[in-house]
Amino acid sequence: MNRVLLTVLSLTAGCSSRKEALLLTVGPFEDDLAAAVLSAELPIEISKDSTVSLLAEGKSEGSRLTAQVEPLGKMSRVHWVARDLKKGSKTRLVVRILAVDVEKNPRIQPERGPDGSIAIDLGPLGGCFYTRIVAGPEAAKPYLYPLFIEHIHFTRRYPMEEFPGEDRDHVHQRSFWFTHGDVEGVDFWSEGPKAGKIRQKEVLAAEYGHVFARVATRNEWIAPDGRKLLDDVSEYRFYEIERLGAMIDFTITLTASGAPVTFGDTKEGTFGIRLAESMKEKRGGRIENSRGQVGMKNAWGKPAEWIDYTGKVQWKFEDKRNDFTSSGEDTFGVAIFDHPTSFRHPTTWHVRDYGLFAANPFGLRDFTGDKTKDGSYRLEKGQSITFRYRVYFHRGTTEEAKVGAIYRAYAKPPAVRVEPAEPKKE
Repeated sequence: MNRVLLTVLSLTAGCSSRKEALLLTVGPFEDDLAAAVLSAELPIEISKDSTVSLLAEGKSEGSRLTAQVEPLGKMSRVHWVARDLKKGSKTRLVVRILAVDVEKNPRIQPERGPDGSIAIDLGPLGGCFYTRIVAGPEAAKPYLYPLFIEHIHFTRRYPMEEFPGEDRDHVHQRSFWFTHGDVEGVDFWSEGPKAGKIRQKEVLAAEYGHVFARVATRNEWIAPDGRKLLDDVSEYRFYEIERLGAMIDFTITLTASGAPVTFGDTKEGTFGIRLAESMKEKRGGRIENSRGQVGMKNAWGKPAEWIDYTGKVQWKFEDKRNDFTSSGEDTFGVAIFDHPTSFRHPTTWHVRDYGLFAANPFGLRDFTGDKTKDGSYRLEKGQSITFRYRVYFHRGTTEEAKVGAIYRAYAKPPAVRVEPAEPKKE
């Protein structure tokens, strides 16, 4: 197991006003991992503006990590990225959380635009991880575009942009989105005059930190006749993790606020990604799920904890300032993880050989072809359901990226025991 010592100082006008020492026992870890996002709940209140850093036992001050604080009333949760985790390791790891001076503007910072969009730019020079939440009045629903990571477009550019060699089918499949094809009889999956629209009404949070950027929005699902069928609260957490890749945690809670709402049984849903054209199975890409089923014919409509879709991606990097250009083609992948607390976990999957893959827990009859089955679900007035996913963007094959191990660290984080630390003897 790993033992973690935390010393927390809350800053007020540059001076410490409280000092608490806690001892955490974290682990054991189930797998070898190059990196993992970890968190711990502390029985003390820490201001969001406090600086929290971690120092491993036996390491120099230069290896100090900066954690991110999430206030929870009288409790606090701290998040950090741990590296070089060993399966079953008994290495004792002492970590001190100290209030120290750090950069005033962390590299992760969302930027809100006048059109309702929110740009997320991770990376000191830009371009390492960039995306936007597109939610203006012309959008049929909120979606992320582009998904630009390490100079690579992970999702199809059409219909947002014209790009040579891309198919022009399924105009509604916009990069990264959440909708459903039958909500009280209204089609939110498609676009057009007969389809429903999801309107962003309020940005609840647009925050940055040293581990992730967080954006939360409130949205309304509106039928073509003007009826509001649902309210949703959507939260995105954006991570860029050196040596691991990039991640987006997406959580959405749907509430039938005005009247009962039924989600119909249809394959057309629900949390979807449309990948770059070169990655699709029709062009040599590979689909694999957590149950070891490979290919669209074996994975479509099947329940699984995760699906990973990998393929070749052409990339090009240009530095005009230094007159430098580099390009190539490598294997990359995108995995969607379904959290154990997500609605109807493990979800079933609408995954296609043309680059679409979507988590859809409602398509039971469509997926099985059995007309006696019914995957619909009724929400009574005031009731809610919550969906939780992590999207993992990675280099290499499913095996090389250790997708299974990354999922296990997400679905079942290592146990954490919190106890007071013994005071240091002078």
